[in-house]
Amino acid sequence: MTPPGAGAAGKELAAVIVACGGLGLRFGGSPSAGAGYRDETGAGADSDAGVDVKQFLNITGRPVLAHTLAIFERHPRVDFVVLVLPEEQLGKGRALAGGLWPDQGGQVFSKVRCIVAGGRDRQGSVANGLAALAGERRQGPVLIHDGVRPCTPDQVIDRVIDGVLLNGNAIPAIRLRDTVKRAGADGVVLETIDRRELWQVQTPQGFRMEELAEAYTEGRRRGLQVTDDAALLEALGRRVCIVDGHPANIKLTWPEDVPLLEALLSNGASASSLQGDA
Repeated sequence: MTPPGAGAAGKELAAVIVACGGLGLRFGGSPSAGAGYRDETGAGADSDAGVDVKQFLNITGRPVLAHTLAIFERHPRVDFVVLVLPEEQLGKGRALAGGLWPDQGGQVFSKVRCIVAGGRDRQGSVANGLAALAGERRQGPVLIHDGVRPCTPDQVIDRVIDGVLLNGNAIPAIRLRDTVKRAGADGVVLETIDRRELWQVQTPQGFRMEELAEAYTEGRRRGLQVTDDAALLEALGRRVCIVDGHPANIKLTWPEDVPLLEALLSNGASASSLQGDA
């Protein structure tokens, strides 16, 4: 019997946890995001229709999350996606994955096999995604990706998966290009930081399923609070490896990010067409 996550000739395929656990409060998006959708029962928008959620903001005619899911839907080395959303957004997630979202032409994201509620923070949301994968007896590489990072080139995903298979984990990052200064609360510069050893980290971050699950269990036991999955492994003394990211692999965080994402995704451009190294 072929174990879950094994492809043809035993080649390991990756599972992906797409994390959208937050409400995007820094962003303050459109209160009508997702209005007019129909869930899998044919019912209308659920009780969160007025909530600002940047993952459902339309960019170039599609929700940001649809662009993100499309990256993995077409990637040949990914076969299983867990989508993590705030509990009040689960209906929207099911509608989007099931081809019931308006103006999407019935597009179905067939690799989205589980849709689960997030936790109190990103760490809790990823833990819930890992629990869903454990229930499916997944093995091998698991990637953790921001749901509002919709322009990830295929080559970055390949490098992360290859890094997991070679080193046990891999996180994509790009070198800082500008001078970096540390300042106090009053805005006065305290020092100029040597940027030669500084990297700007992106997602997807990739790990072996068993190593990440073990790190989450130990982190919970110790009460560790971290902002990304690699930091959890670092806190436990694990070795974390960097692979090259890409400048286009940006995350929707602030309203001023929208024009750049529109430019990257407009005129039929997709993440798979973003070629060239950083």
